[in-house]
Amino acid sequence: MAHIAAETLTAGIPSPRRQRQKSVVRFFALEGAMRVVIEADSEDDARYLCREMSWDFICLCDS
Repeated sequence: MAHIAAETLTAGIPSPRRQRQKSVVRFFALEGAMRVVIEADSEDDARYLCREMSWDFICLCDS
């Protein structure tokens, strides 16, 4: 499922470096006049998140 890049610091959760890292792809979307970067497993997931958040999907982010 798509997610917005964020970190939560909570005691007792293993370090993300020790867990297997999933490869994610970044996409651009618009929230009003602000550009948003979305990290998702696929374009379908990014589009789904945009529909749920009422954002306008733009495109894949190359970098």
